[in-house]
Amino acid sequence: MLNANLTYELLGPVIFVAAGCAFLLLYLTDRKQMPALILSGAYFFSLIGFVAVMVVDTDLQPTYQASILISVLVGHFLMIWGVASLFGKQVPQYTVGFVVFLVASVLVYANVTGSVFWLRLAAISGFTVSVDLICCLLVWRARSHRVDTVVAVVFFAQALVTFNRIVRIFFADFDLSTHSAFKSSLLAPSMQTENAIFAIIIGLALFSRYSVTLVMQLKRLAETDPLTGLLNRRAFETKVQALRVASAPLPTGLIICDIDHFKRVNDSHGHEVGDRALKAFAELLEQETPDTAICTRLGGEEFCIVLAGVNDEAIRLQAAHLRGSVERLQIEIRGGSLQLTASFGYCKLEPGDDLRTAMVSADAAVYQAKNDGRNLVREAAAVSAEPGDIVRPDQVSIAV
Repeated sequence: MLNANLTYELLGPVIFVAAGCAFLLLYLTDRKQMPALILSGAYFFSLIGFVAVMVVDTDLQPTYQASILISVLVGHFLMIWGVASLFGKQVPQYTVGFVVFLVASVLVYANVTGSVFWLRLAAISGFTVSVDLICCLLVWRARSHRVDTVVAVVFFAQALVTFNRIVRIFFADFDLSTHSAFKSSLLAPSMQTENAIFAIIIGLALFSRYSVTLVMQLKRLAETDPLTGLLNRRAFETKVQALRVASAPLPTGLIICDIDHFKRVNDSHGHEVGDRALKAFAELLEQETPDTAICTRLGGEEFCIVLAGVNDEAIRLQAAHLRGSVERLQIEIRGGSLQLTASFGYCKLEPGDDLRTAMVSADAAVYQAKNDGRNLVREAAAVSAEPGDIVRPDQVSIAV
């Protein structure tokens, strides 16, 4: 039968239900948040074992023992899976499998031989320690923000507290031979309080991680082009300004390119193929430029790249390399493959040069390349005009 002091006894289960429902609502709000659904299952399955051990005030029958074993194993596995999914890591299957086998063996042995209750309690607590340490290691290896360190510390703290519980079980000076004796001991309320507190703390820590992830996603959406994933114009100008300051007194290189005859691609193959071509082109720019380079989609089929700390020859070679890479790009479409070419214009920016004037100059070089036959590289005039001045095509020099 149920314990009379339900206010205290039901504290833990209520917390588990609340945390499980919170993660479930997060998943229902955004069905792409699969880690939230997995973590919700972790709390709900763990709730079964928690209720069976803490609320039911009788010696456990085989049915109760089986429910505890299954709920503990499944709940803790879901916790590892959910944490691994949230942090973009793989579940360490062999480690988890070994721990499950070891704990299950101890529990089966205890049930078959009729061993005292403390052995089963110690085995479950040991499993919890292992799960906490696995989650801590997963988070620590994947940490990319301060909140990740907090999450890892929370899991490690729970592992220490639970390990201390195991020590108290082994060296207890009170009776833990039966479930009834355990319920009447000082260890039971201590264990319930610890589990309830860490259920809240872990839930809040993981929710904080979700909050950081969502904020980063919103920031990325605000700064990137939705089709190609490259920086949008506003974010591009901000990052270029920071790059130029960091590169000073060395100059930076500016390359603008425009896909040749792109309208024909859309007209001949449809906009779906056109979008795929833009994505493939953007990926190529990121792959074929240095890690320090900043790439953006200016609009339509026009793109821009800024290079840090380069001279005229390095800029020319980079533009020529990109031209050749685009020419070799193969985009698989129905019935064959699509090939693209692009026209390039480039110039060098000294620390004091105006970016927008330079972009006008490089853009004029792109149009000169198109007028000269396309799939070419042209060097723009020196950036010496004031912002807003027009750069004439006759100011563009030829670069092969």
